[in-house]
Amino acid sequence: MVTQVTISAVITFVCIIMVKACLNAFEQRLDTIDQQIAGQPRQEVMLSRMQFIVFKKLHELLNESLQSFGINDTILTALMMLYSSPDRYIFPSDLSHIVISSRTNITRFADEMVKKGWVSRAGHETDRRKIILTLTDAGVAFVESVLPVQWAIYQAIWQDFSSEEKNQMEVMQHKLLASIAGLNRLSEPAVVDKVNFKQKDPT
Repeated sequence: MVTQVTISAVITFVCIIMVKACLNAFEQRLDTIDQQIAGQPRQEVMLSRMQFIVFKKLHELLNESLQSFGINDTILTALMMLYSSPDRYIFPSDLSHIVISSRTNITRFADEMVKKGWVSRAGHETDRRKIILTLTDAGVAFVESVLPVQWAIYQAIWQDFSSEEKNQMEVMQHKLLASIAGLNRLSEPAVVDKVNFKQKDPT
């Protein structure tokens, strides 16, 4: 008899194979490029691509795990920020910054959260230009019901990593974020001039 666990294991195996095939195909293309253009930072390109794939797969996994609750990871993150804020209210502009999403998206998410009764929206007492989003009692109960489920997902993701590996990963991720944040616009000559690419002589 085919069980749900068996089906899940097969799907997981297929996903792993597909990701590996994607990475292998990308690596093969890098080899081709390396034969034609000198100076390719192959490892840096590969690491960057892997970061992109990790983010994409993580984003997909978290959103899929939240489908039964009728939300996505961005909405849950917004609710978490409201839940953890003093008096459980926040300005949309601050929420946009913390969640790393545009004001337009935050407005759309706020509309959805208000419609579901998790958040109330009101004007600021002294500054009419400002809007305040406040977590309702229903929102508090909802967050407290969802978070334990998501915590189990996070634990499953990192279960094969030791405490030392997770600490190292955290340090490296902070270092990578600092490196990316410290970069100026890539179109600026000062950045472009740091790398001198020359096309290889086909002969």
